[in-house]
Amino acid sequence: MEEEITMLIKEFERISNKGWIKSISKSFGSIGLTFEKELGKRADSMYFPDYYGIEVKCTSRFSRYPLYLFTLAFDGPTFPEIDRIVDKYGWYDKDYHDKKVIFAKIYYNFKNIINEKYKFKLDFDDSKEKLYLCVYNLEDELIEKKSFVYIESIYNHLKIKLSTLAIVYASIKKINNEKYFRYYKMNLYKIISFEKFIELLEKDIIKVSLISRMNKSGVDAGKYRNKNLVFQIDKNKIETLFTKIKSCSNDYQVK
Repeated sequence: MEEEITMLIKEFERISNKGWIKSISKSFGSIGLTFEKELGKRADSMYFPDYYGIEVKCTSRFSRYPLYLFTLAFDGPTFPEIDRIVDKYGWYDKDYHDKKVIFAKIYYNFKNIINEKYKFKLDFDDSKEKLYLCVYNLEDELIEKKSFVYIESIYNHLKIKLSTLAIVYASIKKINNEKYFRYYKMNLYKIISFEKFIELLEKDIIKVSLISRMNKSGVDAGKYRNKNLVFQIDKNKIETLFTKIKSCSNDYQVK
């Protein structure tokens, strides 16, 4: 992996040295898509890391958005289980009135009100082999504990996709209403352990969202997207899960 890290640092230096780079899209993820294009990588949502075993995440200098770690589908009890959840607990989209959507933050330590009718919460089974979505009514009575993800599924995603992580920082400016990015810093990390991930999940430092929503534009308008559980962490908490191994900036001094 040392060779791959060196390769990525050289690529970052090359891209950073180009200065301001015009965004390739107007989408929310354009900062990452533009960097991937400069790397020569096609945009995708694959299970595997972005660059020779290194997962690359991009963020802006002042962004307060959490860092998305990975997405994961429910393992059961039905397939796709997200469809059953959305049908039962979701609400109708404001533009596509015949289709239900859901966007819910789910916590381990307290119940979060969803759709003004229910409360969602995460919980493990006794043997910690499954992570469950627990659904309660507003009186805190358990309605169901059915939807689950195998802990092994979480482990596999973490091991394959996030063993080595690069976070790339960029400044943003607009010229003639077009976005431009200047990639000025990159930090490289190694994950501490899977046990640490589970510990942070139980402390709600690792955050989870349940997302199933509609595309609103383009050729996929009216079709579902992001039908998954999304695991994320605040940028200022990244070193609770990862150990920083290298850092480089656009003065090209590697530490």
